[in-house]
Amino acid sequence: MVMSVSDDATAWIGSLGEPNAEIVDGLVRVEDYSSDGRPPEEVAIMEKAASYGAYAVFFKADPKRGAGAPQAFVFVSDGPANDPSFAELHKRLWSWGGVPLLYRRLPGTVQLFRCAHKPDFITSSGELICNPVKTLTLASRISAHEAWWDAERLRNSTLWDDPAACKLLLSSSKSAHRRLVDAVGELHRRLKASRLLNAPLRRRLLILSLLIAYLEERGALPSDFFGQFLEGATRFFHVLANGPALVELLKALEKRFNGHVFAIDDADQKMLETSTELDGFSTLIEAREETGGQLNLWALYSFRDLPVEVISHIYQLFVTDTDSSVYTPPSLVRLMLDEALSWQRLDSLMEKGELILDPACGSGVFLVEAYKRLVLHWRSTHGWAKPGVDVLRSLIERVRGVDVERGAIELAAFSLCLALWMECRR
Repeated sequence: MVMSVSDDATAWIGSLGEPNAEIVDGLVRVEDYSSDGRPPEEVAIMEKAASYGAYAVFFKADPKRGAGAPQAFVFVSDGPANDPSFAELHKRLWSWGGVPLLYRRLPGTVQLFRCAHKPDFITSSGELICNPVKTLTLASRISAHEAWWDAERLRNSTLWDDPAACKLLLSSSKSAHRRLVDAVGELHRRLKASRLLNAPLRRRLLILSLLIAYLEERGALPSDFFGQFLEGATRFFHVLANGPALVELLKALEKRFNGHVFAIDDADQKMLETSTELDGFSTLIEAREETGGQLNLWALYSFRDLPVEVISHIYQLFVTDTDSSVYTPPSLVRLMLDEALSWQRLDSLMEKGELILDPACGSGVFLVEAYKRLVLHWRSTHGWAKPGVDVLRSLIERVRGVDVERGAIELAAFSLCLALWMECRR
């Protein structure tokens, strides 16, 4: 069975970006979107879509909550088909992990990109490319098996009941956040095999490199920051190979951020200042290729788009070198908090002056998401205004965590500090 693009279920594709565009249930345009009376999670996604330059968002139907999970961001462009800037955007959205699909309408064609599978946007040599998993010529006919073009199946989520579609479009092991955990694990094993530095310091520097790269891309550090510690340095990797400069950099970060994540004791400080192994360590950390020619994590990821919870949890997974921590995907965190912290529950919490407590907070993944919901709830009750610093600080006081590991508490504090800083920058 085949369908033409003029059929009801697929007509929306051909009219994307047109003045008389097909009205499709679940397809919400960014340009004329009004947040009045809309669910807070929908407003947050629409703001995110606008920040990425999307034309529309396709939402899953959800009668209970009024706003379902976003299925896709939709873009409209005049081309070219292989536009490097869109490849960069694909990389950013893959790193973010907030939507599984991207549709890009071009003159005469529609491209479909996946954001919950392997990184299609980069070649083995590190060049960014537009590499859609499917391309539809608008004059062609569509097979009924090509469910990803069907608006109704996107809306009711039956697309994901199709094993062939899931195999093509989703991969829990190859998606950005899972792949990042695995990539850090592989780099950890390579560093361990090198026997450079002692084991605890080696692990610590690996994860601190990840955190600092995150801060660097997020714009949390001024452009001349690294040059303060080593003449001519413009990136963290320039400083990493120089022990005395590295020690001074970590001291500066410790003063700048809460949580004591960047603190180093006297023994480690002395070891770094006198080590002759940091150059080799830096070379392994920064290497553009992994064993087997696979591009490493620095080339694959847009760190400014990664959720802070992912970075924090990776820190906890690797800094102790134990098996006691379990990676919790952001999607699972959101699903659990949908039940525990509904918008009605938040109404009651704010009215009664209650606190949110996580008695086993770990790196703070649940606390950070809870804080984001508190901010979103405040905005929804204040005409979607952007809260000032005083409001953001008062909301963060409503979030508390307990853990048996001091390091976990410090990391949770750091994560919340970053979350507050990012809200300030909105």
